[in-house]
Amino acid sequence: VPVVMFAMILTIAFRRDVALLLSMTLALIVSVSMGNGLPEFIIMVAAIAPSTLLLGHIRNRTRLTQVGLTAGVITMLTTIGMGILTQQTPGVSANEYWNSLLNLDTWNLTGYVIALLRGAVWYGFCVLLAGFFTTGLLPLVEWTFKVSTDISLKELGDPKHPLLKELAERAPGTYSHSLQVASLAEQAAEAIGANGLLVRVGAYFHDIGKMFKPEYFAENQTGATGDLHQRLLPAMSRLVIIAHVKDGIELAREHHLPTALIDFIEQHHGTTLVEYFYHQAKSASDADPDNNDVDESEYRYPGRKPQSREAAVMMMADAVESATRALDEPAPARIESLVRDIAMSRLLDGEFDESGLTLTELSVIQVNLTGSLQAVMHNRPKYPSKDEADEASEDSSKQASSKQASSKQASSKQESSKQESA
Repeated sequence: VPVVMFAMILTIAFRRDVALLLSMTLALIVSVSMGNGLPEFIIMVAAIAPSTLLLGHIRNRTRLTQVGLTAGVITMLTTIGMGILTQQTPGVSANEYWNSLLNLDTWNLTGYVIALLRGAVWYGFCVLLAGFFTTGLLPLVEWTFKVSTDISLKELGDPKHPLLKELAERAPGTYSHSLQVASLAEQAAEAIGANGLLVRVGAYFHDIGKMFKPEYFAENQTGATGDLHQRLLPAMSRLVIIAHVKDGIELAREHHLPTALIDFIEQHHGTTLVEYFYHQAKSASDADPDNNDVDESEYRYPGRKPQSREAAVMMMADAVESATRALDEPAPARIESLVRDIAMSRLLDGEFDESGLTLTELSVIQVNLTGSLQAVMHNRPKYPSKDEADEASEDSSKQASSKQASSKQASSKQESSKQESA
């Protein structure tokens, strides 16, 4: 039971290959220290391997029990197979009578089969029991290793989460933007085999820092407030814009969000340039020779570059969603060109260098984001108002009546011509 639990916990906290390697090592140490032979070691491996390889994403609380049940059946079959090959009864305290069956008569064979089945069922039950125990320890495992399973991510992605409710109240434009980014990023992440659920929940929280000064961000500005940056120098505007990353990290830590979600807040802009205010400051500096040259590094975000494929997808989805909203005519060709330009800009700027993202995966992300944006931003037909519809119906009735009159005149002319010819 402890060995199988060890394998499951490592699979949840780390990668499958790490969990499999360390669990096999532990199984070997246990077998040698207890004086077990090769059959017992093989049975232990048969319990560990499916528990590790079948675990995957834990989307519900019965997943560990299902894995334990499957691994238990495999362990039972392996125990029976090893017992037949070695003529032993693993899993029970077999005495010399059962381990030295030289002359197998009917009675001894029946007793041997019963003992073998008892041992196999016992081993299978132990593996199933390990799944139950690990399910109960799951919250402790998440807290200890700072990991987030799909179960905890679904709970965090609830719209009734205090942070999300506060964001919707104080910055409704940012909240709407976050929902759009979540939808785009989840589909793009799943297209390259990344964790779509993690990206979606991370997108919900990636801009929570904007709730402190929502009116300084374009998606929250209305006609009444206008653009507040017109009253500020580019350097001040840069500080306000960049600060939302730091504010979001502090807010996430106050509400005890997992590290995986805090990483999205920190990395969704990477070290990209705040281009609008940088060019504004550059133009002002060029116009006034007394001003000092503008340092580009001061207009870059301080956060780390994306450290995972999920964070890279999040960066792309956030950038293209914001840029597409600024298009006057969101034609499919313009959307495709915009997504390609943003991807190349981030790639050449070195933002994806630490994410592990390949060029093939980046191409898949571009295609997926382009298709999703074209589906959302397509032009809709303009339906006429009631007055326009009434006028159109009157015009159509007039046209129909004129057509009928002209057809009658044509038929009368044909009749008269026939009479003249007769």
